Amino acid sequence: MYPKNFLLLLISVFVIIGCADTVDRPAGDVVLPDTLDLVITSTTDVHGWIMPWDYYTDQPDERYGLVKAATIIDSIRNEHEFTILLDAGDWLQGSPLVEYFATVDTTLPNPFLQAVDYLNYDAVVLGNHEFDFSVDLLDKRIAETQTPVIGANMFHHGTHDPVYTPYIIRSFGDLNIGIVGLNTPGTALWNRPRIEGRIDFVDGVDAAKRFVPKVINEGADVVIALAHTGLEGGSTYGVEGIGDENFGRKLGETIEGIDHLVLGHHHRIIESEMLSGPDGRDVGVIMAGGRASHVGVSTLTITFDEDRNRWYVIDQKSKALPVAHAEPHPGLVALVKDAHELVRAHVNQPIAQTPVRWSAERSRSEDTPIIDLIQHVQKKVTEAQLSAAAAFDTRVEFGPGDIAMRQIAQLYPFENTLYLMEVNGKQIREYLEYTSQYYLQPEDGQQPRVNPDWPGYNFDMLAGVEYTLDLRKPVGERVVELTRDGESVVDEDVFTMAVNSYRAVGGGGFDMLDDAKVIEEIDKSVRGMIIDYLREKGEITPEDVFKKNWQMIPEM
Repeated sequence: MYPKNFLLLLISVFVIIGCADTVDRPAGDVVLPDTLDLVITSTTDVHGWIMPWDYYTDQPDERYGLVKAATIIDSIRNEHEFTILLDAGDWLQGSPLVEYFATVDTTLPNPFLQAVDYLNYDAVVLGNHEFDFSVDLLDKRIAETQTPVIGANMFHHGTHDPVYTPYIIRSFGDLNIGIVGLNTPGTALWNRPRIEGRIDFVDGVDAAKRFVPKVINEGADVVIALAHTGLEGGSTYGVEGIGDENFGRKLGETIEGIDHLVLGHHHRIIESEMLSGPDGRDVGVIMAGGRASHVGVSTLTITFDEDRNRWYVIDQKSKALPVAHAEPHPGLVALVKDAHELVRAHVNQPIAQTPVRWSAERSRSEDTPIIDLIQHVQKKVTEAQLSAAAAFDTRVEFGPGDIAMRQIAQLYPFENTLYLMEVNGKQIREYLEYTSQYYLQPEDGQQPRVNPDWPGYNFDMLAGVEYTLDLRKPVGERVVELTRDGESVVDEDVFTMAVNSYRAVGGGGFDMLDDAKVIEEIDKSVRGMIIDYLREKGEITPEDVFKKNWQMIPEM
């Protein structure tokens, strides 16, 4: 029989062992608990919205800003021991702040990448807009940052060799987190002039089939797919040979080994979403909006299984925290303050004057001078008979008085260049029928309603022909009048037409242009052309550019 004191000692040892919260797995100086929470914080589609400031209106906008997101990120890091910070792409373009350092002065550092280094991001993925300027500029910016910039589905032309770092592994003791970067292959279409012959984009899911097993073989216990793509929605293009634009769901449901998806591209909020992976595991999803409006917070509960000698995820949840009420991070504000003030001064400089007010408020429901300004410049530069343009932002207005550069940046916020194409009457009619899907066919006695699934930037208007759209009719029968200089346009008529590069290469699904002949590509931004025109003119009135040539039935 054992002595009483020995039994008490033995019981106390069992209690200590049973209550222990660590497992002795030698890994340097770090010993981890056997179960822990890994908190993944994420941003996406920041597009240069670092300060809570709208450079188009030169006014504060407290809904957005990486400096506000940074405060939330710091708070989460203070509360949790194991955190990762990621960005899901589109950071080199999208606001005057970052565009200044891509087009006006590329010798100065990029403020987003300065912020990323300051905040110690673990990785940022490449988005489609990173290629809006040139591969050389992108490579220059990547070389200037200490933060890993990743992307696994972009290969040197004609090879299977990744151009960029395909993945990283982030370790906490003996827990290894693999982060695989993926970009929407639509980039190959939208930025074809800049990347063709240099970079081959492959399907995101196909690339994941190669690199997810690779990162697991290199020791990753948990795999995060950091992908600039939507969860679902197919593609906005129908071009053969280019993978799905939005492959998030397919990625999570078909690639074995992925634990969590951090997505972007759609500027939407996705939280508390769970997919079922092919191996039966849950695959969580987070998408944190755009312009740093939210911080994605994904909590993965991870445990160590001694029998299998591996870590695995036993639970996960995600949410998106709005930044609107967060205070700006003082350190990050100080870091980007000079860049912020430099760009404010730049975009506030006047480029022309006008005696009247111009507004895009009704530009998607009636012909307006402000859109005809775009059309006029496009026709003037290309000497085209026709022109196509969209109202990208219906909040734009300027005059009477000075027209500032920031207002033209809001009118034309994208880095599109210009194409001169040859089209026929049949293509013109199909073009107008297709774009009219921005409006739903109204019910009896009701006004037409905007189609929530049709982006405003895909509602094009044409100049150079006269036309009427009857929205009471089904798509395919809406063009009830189509003439040029009073003569009916027939299928065999041939015209030259100016269109932006996004549209010319198939962006938005305008596949009626697939066979259109390209006469000329003009490698200069449309916005720059508009600014040059206004500067040269000095003063402009609507009569200089406006010619009413289209209408809708019923009037709205």
